[in-house]
Order: sequence, then structure tokens, then C-alpha cells
Amino acid sequence: MIKSKTLKQIEKKLDEDISKEIELIKNEVYYILNKDLDLYFLKEFIKYYPRKLLKEKAEILLDTLLNYLMQEALKNIKNLDLDHQYEFFKENLREKIKNKILSENGGFKPQPLRIKEDEDLLDKTLTAAPGIAVSAGGLIATIAIPETLPLKAIPAVSTLVGPIYVVKKFKEKNRRLKNMWKKQINTYLKNAKNELKSWLLKVEKSFLDNLETFYKKLDQSSVENIINKNNINYVKVKNS
Repeated sequence: MIKSKTLKQIEKKLDEDISKEIELIKNEVYYILNKDLDLYFLKEFIKYYPRKLLKEKAEILLDTLLNYLMQEALKNIKNLDLDHQYEFFKENLREKIKNKILSENGGFKPQPLRIKEDEDLLDKTLTAAPGIAVSAGGLIATIAIPETLPLKAIPAVSTLVGPIYVVKKFKEKNRRLKNMWKKQINTYLKNAKNELKSWLLKVEKSFLDNLETFYKKLDQSSVENIINKNNINYVKVKNS
């Protein structure tokens, strides 16, 4: 079995791994959010894309955790006799746990990101002044978001026409709205980190339970072998 001290070390490394992956998600989402893209597109983007990334990162972290656990389990297994080592590898514990976890509701299921916003602010931001749409005279930008949003042409806002004061007013509201979204993304990812860690700890428990079951089977097998050997010896003595 894996010692309690070793498990704590694994969980500490796992926590660091989760933090790194969450930070990567945040940076990737912020990178797009900071672009001068259509705000309605960005709103849909941040609702779906972080969740997609979380599912992808969860599978990476699942493999990472199973690697940590298998590495420690093998340190003990190598001290067993060859027959028992063979039995362990035949169990294929790593793939058994992974397939079970991923087949249960499709693996990690992060909560949807629910955007709370000032709709009035969003509407006003999308129209810089009466009769002047933000997209008027804008460039056409193209971006693809796999599995979440289709490839589409998005009016850019970098070439907004109109008086300088209108542009400044628009940019200020645009910045306020994006900052509001960033705060919500931060809160969402913070909660998602806890959910992800909880999910991975369940994976750890499942692995340990299966490992314990394997050792119990070995103990039972060893007892049966001893009984069988004693019976064979008894028969030999009786017939001699």
C-alpha cells in the first residue's frame, strides 16, 4: 500500500499542477477577451470556452495523478515474487481506473459559467452614439473556437468612426464591461479549481480501494497456496 505521508506529498504536487493549469486557462481566456472583438461574441466565448478548457485539463490532470500513484505502487510491487507481480500487471489498474472515471458521466463536469452583467451597460457599449454602431466601418476579424462556437466573421472595433469623445466614452464602457467579466471568470475558475481537486481526490480514493482489493486477493491466494501445499505434503507422507 501507499503510505499516508507519500499520499500527502502526491496531493501537494497535484495541487500545484491544478493551480498551473487553471492559470493557463485564465491567461488563454484573457488573451481573447483583451482583443477588440464584438462584445456579444466575447460574451458567448467566455460562457463556453473556459468550461471546454477545464474538461481538457481535467483529463491531463487525471493522467498526471494516475502516474504519481502508479509510480508509488510499483515501488512496493517490485518487492513481491514474480507471480504476484504478474498478477498486478494483469490487473492493468491504471487503465481500469481511467476508463471507469471517464465513462461515468463523461468524466469531469465543470459547472456552466453564468454571466451576471449590467445589460444596460452592454447595450450602451455596443452603440457608441445615436445612429453610430460600434461595428460601422470596422474591420472583419475571423476566429475559430473548436467545439463551442462556429467559425464566424466578427466586426472589429479598432476602427470606430465618430468624434473623439464618443470613442473615449465607448472605450471606457468597453473596459468596464470586460473588467466585470474578468472578475466573474476569476471567481468561476477559483470554484472550478476546488471542484476539480475534489474530483481528482475521488479518483485517488478509487485507485487506493482497488489497490487494497488487489492486496487482499494476494493474501487470500497466499493462504490458499499454503493450504494446498500442506495438503500435497500430507498426501505424500500418507502414501509413503
